Amino acid sequence: MKPAISTRIYIQSFGRERYRSNVEVIEKLHELGFEVLDFNFNWGIAENIDFILRKDDWQQQIDLVANTAQRIGVSFSQAHLPFIKACCRQCDPSFRNSGYEEYFNECMRRAYIACGMLGVKYVTAHPITCIECNFEREATFDANRKYYDPYVELGIRNNVGTAFENMMPCLDASLPVRYCQHYDELIELVDSYNDPMVAVCWDTGHANGMMLDQPRAIRVLGKRIKNLHINDNHRCSRDEHLLPFMGSIDWYSLMAALAEAGYSGDMTLESHVGDDAVGSLQEDMIRLSRKSAEFLIDIFREAKGRKSVN
Repeated sequence: MKPAISTRIYIQSFGRERYRSNVEVIEKLHELGFEVLDFNFNWGIAENIDFILRKDDWQQQIDLVANTAQRIGVSFSQAHLPFIKACCRQCDPSFRNSGYEEYFNECMRRAYIACGMLGVKYVTAHPITCIECNFEREATFDANRKYYDPYVELGIRNNVGTAFENMMPCLDASLPVRYCQHYDELIELVDSYNDPMVAVCWDTGHANGMMLDQPRAIRVLGKRIKNLHINDNHRCSRDEHLLPFMGSIDWYSLMAALAEAGYSGDMTLESHVGDDAVGSLQEDMIRLSRKSAEFLIDIFREAKGRKSVN
């Protein structure tokens, strides 16, 4: 287990004036102490003309990232697929633009191929919520299978698993509920594939926003959990993406549950604490992020050690 972080934390400069190149991002994150990264294939998909999957030379751009990572000693244990705002096309204004849906779906296809090129083990996917299904569970389940089945199969062909993420209600009230905000729906969706290449990404912030008993949920999910999005918040206030111990999550009991569940991946942060930091402060936030991940790893290992003794 190693500390890991999403590339999203450094993709934009202060004030979000420009997008940095992916090569610049992974080189900087490596310089600041990270050897394992979670590659974000969503940030900038709608508005960034240089988005890595947008242009015809996307495979050459992915090759450049892969070669850079190999040269400096960085690996990608997980990645994040493009996602739809609120997980619902009717709530995402980009889908009102002609041609955007076709562009988005092509980026999804390219992301799976790119993950194969980068050696990603499991890519994180947001389950979709369907207003047109009247929020009916069975119809929404069927819609998710219909949409994701071709991508899951594409991933398997490229040796990339799919980890569906637990969600939380939309805090802007654009949707009253989201599919897979509770882990029983997540289990139903994942288990329906009956394939070890289909798993769970557990987002600690989303679960806290749902006011879930996370240790209980993690023990129920067990070894289905292959990806983590580690972040903290103050429950119902907003999806803050804080560093551990900056919100209300009990990290000691959560790490103990992960150890008991047999989690064997990396300690991957999805924190936004450095987004709007100025200059070198952004780098300091990333250093602090690494220390936070290392601290959680120590807690996890201590809990695992106690479990093996017992």
